Amino acid sequence: MSPATAEDDFLKVKALLAPPASSAEHVLRLSEGAPADRLERIRDALVDRAPFALVDCADYAPESLPKLLAEVKTRLARPCAHYPRLLFRRLEVGLTVIANPIGNDIEIAYSRAFKDAAKKIIAPPPLGNEQAGGLVALLAQIGPQIALAGAVAASVVQRRYPSLYEFYKWYGHRDRGERHMPETLLGELNNWAHPPGEHAVPDRAQRDRLLIEALLADLRHAYGRGRLAGRNWYRAVVLLRRSDGETGRLLLEQLEQVLRELRGAQIPPPPVLVVADRRSAA
Repeated sequence: MSPATAEDDFLKVKALLAPPASSAEHVLRLSEGAPADRLERIRDALVDRAPFALVDCADYAPESLPKLLAEVKTRLARPCAHYPRLLFRRLEVGLTVIANPIGNDIEIAYSRAFKDAAKKIIAPPPLGNEQAGGLVALLAQIGPQIALAGAVAASVVQRRYPSLYEFYKWYGHRDRGERHMPETLLGELNNWAHPPGEHAVPDRAQRDRLLIEALLADLRHAYGRGRLAGRNWYRAVVLLRRSDGETGRLLLEQLEQVLRELRGAQIPPPPVLVVADRRSAA
């Protein structure tokens, strides 16, 4: 691989970092045979210039894409000079919902408790530790899943902005205009992850696509308001190491399908660039 080719790869990444137009490229596959440290060199060039996440796809089994997405979320949320911190509350709601199965006998109680708790935290003053603990303890009387939902709600309150309920409601419209009950889709999401029945098979494809869509919606939200909406900031960048293995290929397939669906729904393009290295897990 010649130095000129390496520079070409980096320049192409840099050229794509501006906020995307509707036809913008969102996935860049590096040239075959690129040096093993190409992603690390791009990462080093991005420090304090754009939010980025470098993840190794080979660290995750194909059925564990939610864990990979959680790592992407954590790394993109790290401080970056001049950028406000990126928050991923829609994705966090989804990850909370798939954490444990919700039995049919408590599904209604769960959705009502979650919704009622979420409504109470729309722009209130920050909770003290005693109040936050009381909210979690109250919801724990309904069930452990409810306590977990309450802990998430209390955490969002402590961080003040914005409210959990706005992100919870996203599951009822997904930026598509029509509005439905968020509990309907969240219940489906839980069933995709934990289908009822002894021999039921999880629908991981549906689960993973919805979580990817939530992550992209979080990025659109972050770049659509406040300082990030006021000037041409660089997009967030996700660098995928060993993306040619089974997990990496699955992630890219699911991502590209979600991007196609968003374009078909005429939803603004997400401010993200995914750079994949074409290396296998071997």
